[in-house]
Amino acid sequence: MHAANITSSNAISPQTSEQIRKVAKEFESIFTSMMMRSMRKTIGENPFLPANFGEKVYTEMLDDEYAKMIGTHASLGLSDLIVRELERYENGGNALNQLRNLGTAEPWMIDNSFLPQNNAVQSSQNKSVKSQVGRWNDFISKASEKYNVDKNLITAVIAQESGGNPYAVSRAGAKGLMQLMDTTASDMGVTRPFSPWANIEGGVKYLRSMLDRFNGDEKLALASYNAGPGAVEKYKGIPPYAETINYVKSVLDYKERFSKE
Repeated sequence: MHAANITSSNAISPQTSEQIRKVAKEFESIFTSMMMRSMRKTIGENPFLPANFGEKVYTEMLDDEYAKMIGTHASLGLSDLIVRELERYENGGNALNQLRNLGTAEPWMIDNSFLPQNNAVQSSQNKSVKSQVGRWNDFISKASEKYNVDKNLITAVIAQESGGNPYAVSRAGAKGLMQLMDTTASDMGVTRPFSPWANIEGGVKYLRSMLDRFNGDEKLALASYNAGPGAVEKYKGIPPYAETINYVKSVLDYKERFSKE
């Protein structure tokens, strides 16, 4: 964060300041969780007592809870630093926007209902996403041709999943431009999830398999990309999860927008 881009005005209201602090705490929790998982990976597994899948899932959940406790009771100081810097912004909405996608490709995990959503802001955000994702157009075109998947659909998935950030990591551990979980990345032969090309190829390969599985139905393929094919088959359609319903709609909205540009 560059101080030169921050004004010296303190025009942010107390209410907005409190919202900034709340979101900064949430971001610190995400960062702490990522750090704890990285530290845990440095500890070798006992070959005589291998951890099963369920144990690993619950361990990750425990790490998340530890991260929340650290953020609440023993802060690393990151949230305070963020708050101090952003409170120097002249415009509270702009300050809050800086936190909107920090460190996560899943902005709904952070309470951002207080962000201004007028047409000018939305238009600016759309242009920003397009320019970020546009950096990977060559890779997107290559994967589109290789796996016969609509280029605009691929672009839309990347826009929704990571906003074009190749180093994005979700709270659940999904990584890279197309937010591949470790198991999915392994199944698709991806060994370097933060490599833009490797991640896009793996993500498009997986998306292609979902399209084939659901007879080319883009809505069901996207729902399975988000919630898993098992959930789609269980409900015989888009699962009744608010997150998945919003995900499918958002990706298709992006696709339509990109198709017209």
